[in-house]
Amino acid sequence: MKRIIIVGIISLIISLSSPFIFHNYLEKKPLEEKETMVFGGPIPFAEQKVQIPEEEYAYPAEFTFQSPLETETKIQPFPFVFTFICYFLLIFSVYTVVASYSKKAVNKTGRKKEQKDNL
Repeated sequence: MKRIIIVGIISLIISLSSPFIFHNYLEKKPLEEKETMVFGGPIPFAEQKVQIPEEEYAYPAEFTFQSPLETETKIQPFPFVFTFICYFLLIFSVYTVVASYSKKAVNKTGRKKEQKDNL
């Protein structure tokens, strides 16, 4: 149970910081005017208003996530939950594999020492 809580906390931290890691990128001017962009990853969940340049020469353009304290941000709950689940499953599986491998490595070295002592 302790392992699930630790992995859950780490997954929550990574999920909340993912909008700062994954940026939006526009290669050319969009056909329709967008006022908002969605940030986050692997499933974007944080929506913010951005200023898209009107000049054609301003592209390609990269848009970064601004602090929610400075800019109004809408968090979409379902994509956030799915992002959390993705990170939880990824981290839990990696943690389980590493923990099982480390236990087997310790057991193998412990058995070898016992066998040498018996000879």
